Amino acid sequence: MAGKGKKTIYLFWGVLMIALVGGIFWFYRSYFDTRTIKFAVAQIGTITHERKVTATYANQELPIAAPVSGNIQYIGEDGQRFRRGEGVATLLPEGATPGTKQENAISQTIPATTGGLFFRQTDGLEAIITSGNLISMDLDRLLAQAANVKIPTTNVQQGEYVGKIVNNLIPTQAFLELSSIEGLTIGKTIRLTIGEQTASAKILRKSEKPMGVVVMFPYYIDGSATKRRQEVTWSYQSPTSGVLVPISALWTQGEELGVFLWSEGVVHFKKVKVLDQDESQACIENLTSGIPIVITPRDGLEGLAADVK
Repeated sequence: MAGKGKKTIYLFWGVLMIALVGGIFWFYRSYFDTRTIKFAVAQIGTITHERKVTATYANQELPIAAPVSGNIQYIGEDGQRFRRGEGVATLLPEGATPGTKQENAISQTIPATTGGLFFRQTDGLEAIITSGNLISMDLDRLLAQAANVKIPTTNVQQGEYVGKIVNNLIPTQAFLELSSIEGLTIGKTIRLTIGEQTASAKILRKSEKPMGVVVMFPYYIDGSATKRRQEVTWSYQSPTSGVLVPISALWTQGEELGVFLWSEGVVHFKKVKVLDQDESQACIENLTSGIPIVITPRDGLEGLAADVK
């Protein structure tokens, strides 16, 4: 009987201890819960859908060769526009000394072969990567051609290219390397940003090998004559502006998608409609900018008192 009494006493004290610990935990439950809640403020912003792609440009470019070997002096600045026949540089033949009266020492003016912008840099692809070839030729073989970028020194040899004239009155074309051409159609326009220039380029040709499209810009693209291949930004979907929250704030409660927001010291669940989203943010309809949003949502937050820190 004594042993049975001791067991009853131990059981009593065990149950009492469990009830005491459970009561303390229940009393401080909200404190521990709120310590793990993290907030972010809903803010006005814009979600963009952009992708970096490589463009290979084609312009109407005519190289200019030195008529004789000698010392060259350029006229004007690189990228300056010249009329047809205007001098882009002067050339003093080899063996001549400035100030001499030798007949063969007369300097020669190198004229612009056509109107356009003059650049000293050539790459050997002026007659290969052309607008016509981008449309009609095998793109896989055409784009495999290697460039030989060259800027002449003060001494040039006869027949050496001393620069090129680029017709900037004709729109630039380009081949865009893409990972997929699904949804793109000939005649459709796509939005591209090149440096500080943004333009809608029209699709002229689709290619599966290499994967991509040939596009025509509405005008000449600055920088395309000196850097034939460069990275551009493709806006493949229209941007969405509104109130943004971190994507981690979205929570499904039952069958409803929503967020937990903080108002007057209490956390509440609000059903929302997502207008747009990317990898990190979501644009929410009819949400007040500046309101604190829980970014660590979980069950049991509804009605919980919390302080925003």
